[in-house]
Amino acid sequence: MSKRPAPVPAALLGSDCVLFHALAAADLERLAAIARLREIGAQQYLFLQHSAGDRVYNVISGTAMVERTAGDGQRQILGFLFPGDFVGLTHSDHLEYSVKSLTPAQLCEFQRRELLQEAERLPVLKNNIKQVGANVLARALDQIYVLGKKRAHERLCFLCLQLLERMPGATPQRIDLPMTRQDIGDYLGLTIETVSRSLAKLKKAGLIATPSPQRLQILDLEKTAALASAQ
Repeated sequence: MSKRPAPVPAALLGSDCVLFHALAAADLERLAAIARLREIGAQQYLFLQHSAGDRVYNVISGTAMVERTAGDGQRQILGFLFPGDFVGLTHSDHLEYSVKSLTPAQLCEFQRRELLQEAERLPVLKNNIKQVGANVLARALDQIYVLGKKRAHERLCFLCLQLLERMPGATPQRIDLPMTRQDIGDYLGLTIETVSRSLAKLKKAGLIATPSPQRLQILDLEKTAALASAQ
């Protein structure tokens, strides 16, 4: 039997998250009252593709990925989720993607209908939801550009910069990789072999180092950023 989600302390809603930005303490308490805390282990699905789109989630801790699978079984990773990210808000009755954890994760779960009702009452929350949508669109456009215009090693630079900017605690000297080489390839539209060759190329050029398979260092941030640019 699945564990019933627990209530969410209002303090967790005050984290660095676009959704809760500039909300008064009383408003955060009201949102906490309609939220539930979901906890999932590593490599578990929060929900599957084609699930009902009646819930939305804010990542509190951990890392997850958004994936979509075609009828022939091919997978595309649409993005990675880090603390503060928001997923599940849709105008459709069903979600056309799955969310799978890469590490143990905590998330705030809202009934979509209840959250949107609160947004009608709170203009700040309504604007925040619009900003969340704008951020998701901007990242999607960057990814589309990179997949269409960038070479393999440049796509890897793009991912390095994304992780540096969005992963809590990441620094050029240490970026821990919760995803596998296969996950990276499915995100960047590359085979595992091409991922490995591209990493080797970047290491040979002195741009990055990989002290271990799950750890990355950016040795030349300026050149890496230039190759990664989606502008």
